[in-house]
Amino acid sequence: MDHVVRLKELKASLPPDTPENVGVREELLVEARDLLLSLEQPDNVVERVLETVTISLAIKMGIFRTMKEDSSSSIGKLVEQTKSDRFLVERVMRTLASFGAVKQESATDFRLKTVSKTFRLSYNEAAIEHCLEFMTPGWLALPGYIKEINYQTPTKEKDSAFTRAYNMPGATVWEILSSTSHLPAFNMFVASFNRSHKDWLEFYPVEKRLGEGAESGSDAVMMVDVGGGLGHQTVNLKKRFPKLRGRLVVQDLPNVLPASKDRVPGIEYMDHDFTTEQPIKGARLYYLRYVMHDWPQDFVIELTKRIAAAMKPGYSRLVVHEWIVPEMGASKFMTAQDMNMMAMGGGMERTEALHRDYIDKAGLRVVKIYSPGDKISESVIEAEVA
Repeated sequence: MDHVVRLKELKASLPPDTPENVGVREELLVEARDLLLSLEQPDNVVERVLETVTISLAIKMGIFRTMKEDSSSSIGKLVEQTKSDRFLVERVMRTLASFGAVKQESATDFRLKTVSKTFRLSYNEAAIEHCLEFMTPGWLALPGYIKEINYQTPTKEKDSAFTRAYNMPGATVWEILSSTSHLPAFNMFVASFNRSHKDWLEFYPVEKRLGEGAESGSDAVMMVDVGGGLGHQTVNLKKRFPKLRGRLVVQDLPNVLPASKDRVPGIEYMDHDFTTEQPIKGARLYYLRYVMHDWPQDFVIELTKRIAAAMKPGYSRLVVHEWIVPEMGASKFMTAQDMNMMAMGGGMERTEALHRDYIDKAGLRVVKIYSPGDKISESVIEAEVA
């Protein structure tokens, strides 16, 4: 019992901002998870599968949004406001309380906890919908798919666990997603995915590495955001460093770029398929975020070669903004995403050696790797023509 008392005392001593403090939170989670796993039996592992299912059900019923922010909520009120069967609400609430999502204060009264308060937010609701309803069928198909290809590393984006799960041979995961009703939830989820990640502009020396020595003139290009989607990173750069010289260009497929009404003045938007030649030559920065991890190594080598061919020796810089997975002590967050990319069709989260491999083979050299200093944010890999 002394151990139980000590754990309760430790919990009470945590600073109020612990959930928002990324570094402290991740270290504590690792130790707490290790302790939990040392106590668990196999049936406890099986129980965890249903936790997310129960949270998803509670979200759809509107339970978290209905519960009071800072006081207890009764079963009666939840039944009335969610217009749900009382017996169903009782069972769901007891289950949520059993794994700590809510606190049970009496047989009929429950209170929100830190984790359940997050599920009142629309982007977290979207995350649960996207992961549980769209992603899970593909994840569950992964073991069978890997067995089918004789336990080899997947390398084909149009032949994956997802094509098996959704019976859509020859389709990419993005084509599969577009065929479902889950695309809006995905877009909301992705927009908030990096909410707790460190902004690369906070630890990469933009003015020193890009601003100093940058060319001026109407044709000079400061940044090419390759596969940049809606251009969030380009917009951020423009806001943080408005005095940088040169044009800012976002490239992506026409159905991915923002609609005309949503485009930001001062930023150019260019239809471009990065499987073809890079049309902008001699830019100061070619920036890729969450591009490389979508693709197998051979594809990434060829993509990097096309960018290298457009780079000006001694001037242009390639910045790859992605995770670097440590070969020992990798975080659960990174490795889970690696398994996700495996299921989606040949992508991966890379170690430093794998990043250096495609950079070297493209005729570039790594200048420096800038680390965010935590276990969940992406690093910045800067390279130039060798």
